[in-house]
Amino acid sequence: MKHLLISAATVVTFVLPLAQPSTAQDLTSQIIGVWKFVSNTNKEVATGKVNQPFGEKPMGYIVYTKGGRIIFSLVGDSRQKPAGASATDAERINLFNTLATGSGTYKVDGDTLIVTYDSSWHQIWTGTTQKRKISISGNKLTITSDPAKNMAGQEIVFENVMERVE
Repeated sequence: MKHLLISAATVVTFVLPLAQPSTAQDLTSQIIGVWKFVSNTNKEVATGKVNQPFGEKPMGYIVYTKGGRIIFSLVGDSRQKPAGASATDAERINLFNTLATGSGTYKVDGDTLIVTYDSSWHQIWTGTTQKRKISISGNKLTITSDPAKNMAGQEIVFENVMERVE
């Protein structure tokens, strides 16, 4: 009986903390590190259509530092190298349209990630503060936006899914 009580106490000690939801402090410390993009989708609010603007297997990383800095780079999975030593205007446009990058500061408030951008690939985000919902489950980080207008004027919700690298 004594052995059974010790075993039950051990299970309660180790299993119950795993069942607890993450707190803001947990998300603040858990987000620190290097994350590799697994998917990048957006869903059109009006139609429900899901798009993959960077393809099925986007490439890139997001880095969150302990000091509250973020830097990310994301590129499409089907980028074409320029034909010559110097890219043509059309090739540069295609490369630009399959790229997203930026940097800034971040903080976590509950399950909300708040990022203030000091640089971005298209300057639209530079100087803005954006809020996203986040969740971390094991080695997977999911970032989801509230509905917002894309460059074509459609209302979308985007979702990034990443896996921890380090």
